[in-house]
Amino acid sequence: MTSNPGGGWKVFADGDVSENVPLWKALAQFTSDDLDEGLKSNAAIINQAKPIFARYYNAAFIISMAFGFLFVIFLFAMLLSAPSKSADLFAFLTLATLAATAAPHLWRQLYQYGLKTPDAPLPLPYSPDGQFDEFLGYLQKASGPQAYYISRFGKRRMFLNRRQFFGRLRYFLFSEHSADRALVMRFRTGHSLPGDIILHRDDVEKMLSTAKPKRKGGPGRNSKYRYAEAIIALIGDPRLGALDLNDRVASVRTIKERLAEWFEVNADASGDVPRGDQLSPYAEKIVDHLKNLPPVQGG
Repeated sequence: MTSNPGGGWKVFADGDVSENVPLWKALAQFTSDDLDEGLKSNAAIINQAKPIFARYYNAAFIISMAFGFLFVIFLFAMLLSAPSKSADLFAFLTLATLAATAAPHLWRQLYQYGLKTPDAPLPLPYSPDGQFDEFLGYLQKASGPQAYYISRFGKRRMFLNRRQFFGRLRYFLFSEHSADRALVMRFRTGHSLPGDIILHRDDVEKMLSTAKPKRKGGPGRNSKYRYAEAIIALIGDPRLGALDLNDRVASVRTIKERLAEWFEVNADASGDVPRGDQLSPYAEKIVDHLKNLPPVQGG
């Protein structure tokens, strides 16, 4: 695991300055160029798999609460009856109800993660999805980006072990709803995860830019945005001549800004413009092309 999230990974909407990206949002951007469509697609997959496990979770919770209530009653009865003969009976009932209270939580842990910490992703009990699995592949690697959450007290980053993403119900970690994530966040602890699971913005940018070339559209699909026109508009732009091509990061950022300006000015009635991660591959290619141009001979 890297102890420096964001280091070694780096493409987002330039207006988005937050470094904390919720996991559900990152997957939606990974799944589709349209954020809302990505969210709908991911929610549909989660909702299809959720009902049976939600019923198990609710039943286990009710059973645990019922035996927990009995445990408290028998505990008080044991204390009040000591040292009478009935104290032994209440002691037995107290231990039995304590075990019954803990049993549903232990069963969920064993079902989701097995008898020991898993060393590889466990088989899914529902139909797999390619986009979920590709995104999870990054998070499951020891060298991949590290997810975290913000603690309730102290507001510190609490990093998750990559094996958190090995469980059978790992798709639920990508839900917008905390109740869905609570079905999964029982790894090594009895407490559900507070707030969102988060990735560093730079890590998400790297994942998006790496995966984008793999996500090809179907036959005959037209590009949603007029990239060719935007690139042609850069021809003759005097600001390109001022680029320091030895500083690739700054040059890519500058060209992204120029492309973004063109799309803002030439947006259609919907006002829809490409995100920064969608512009980045084009900006990188432009910089590489400019750098490889032969020098202009004088006179």
